[in-house]
Amino acid sequence: RRGKPSRYAFSTRELTVDDRRGHLFVPDRPADAPVVVFAPGVGLPWRPTLEPIVEAFAERGYAALAFDHRGFGSVDGDRLLSPGRQRADLDAAIAAARDAPEVDGDRLALWGMDLSAGTALAAAADSFAVDAVIARFPVLDGATLLPPWLRPRLRGLARGVADYPASALGRLRDVDADERGVRLPLFGDAGEVAAITATNAARDVRDLLGRDPGTTPARSLVKLQRHDLGSVVADVSCPTLFVAGEHDEVAPPDGVAAASESARDASLVRVPSSHYAALDGVELERTLNHELAFLDSEL
Repeated sequence: RRGKPSRYAFSTRELTVDDRRGHLFVPDRPADAPVVVFAPGVGLPWRPTLEPIVEAFAERGYAALAFDHRGFGSVDGDRLLSPGRQRADLDAAIAAARDAPEVDGDRLALWGMDLSAGTALAAAADSFAVDAVIARFPVLDGATLLPPWLRPRLRGLARGVADYPASALGRLRDVDADERGVRLPLFGDAGEVAAITATNAARDVRDLLGRDPGTTPARSLVKLQRHDLGSVVADVSCPTLFVAGEHDEVAPPDGVAAASESARDASLVRVPSSHYAALDGVELERTLNHELAFLDSEL
C-alpha cells in the first residue's frame, strides 16, 4: 500500500470557491503543474473520504483542488442533496482552479464520484476548458440512488413532498437548518427509506467518516428523482476514464459500461470493488493506479 506522501512533496493553501473554502494542493514539481478539480461523492465531505486520493495526485505532480459541495459535510447545515446547486458549485471550483497562479489552468481535469461524476461529465460537455474527466462509479440518473423497492421509494417521495411546506414553516420559526422539516437518513440499506440506498451503505460510510452520516431533508429524494443526465455523455468530447466497480450496487458496472460507449473518447476500466470500498485500502490503491496512469497519458 502507498504510504502517506512526504510533507515536502506538496504544499497546501486555502482557496476561495464562491463564498466557501476550497483547499489547493500544489506539488513541489513541476512548477507549472496541471490541475485536477475533485468533486466528492454524493453526501460525503472531501477531507475524510478524498484526502488520500488528493495527496496521491499531488505527490504524482498534479495540483489538486478539493472542496465540499453545499449540503455535503460542513457547508450548509441543511445537508440538502441538490444536483442543480452541486453543478453551480463545481463550475465555481473550475473557475477558481483556472485562476490560481501556482498552476497551469490551461491543463485542467475533473475527478468525480457517483453523482458528482455525472456533474463532472455535464460540466465537461459544456466547457472547452476541461481537458480530461475521471468518472469514478458515475451516476447519471439520480433516481438510481433511491430505494429500489417500490414501497420504500414511494414512502420517501411522499415525505419529500411533505418536506417542502414543513421546511418553509421551520425557516419562518427560525428552526436550525439541520432540524427543520421532514428528515430521512442520508444512507441506508436497499429496503430502507433513505436518500442513498445499497447493501451496507450506511455501515461503509460510517466506517469512512468515523461517525454516523446523519440525515438529509426529505425533499432531497424529490430532487434526485427528477435528476437525469443520461443524454449529456454523448456531448463530452475530451478524453474520459469511466471506472466501474464489479460489486457496486450504487453505480452498477453494466450501466457504467453502457455510458462509456456513448462518449466520443472514452476508456473503461473495471475494478473488483464495491462503491465505498475503493476509498480505502487495497481497493483504493488499485483504482488510483488506473486513474493516475490515465491522467499521465492525457495531461
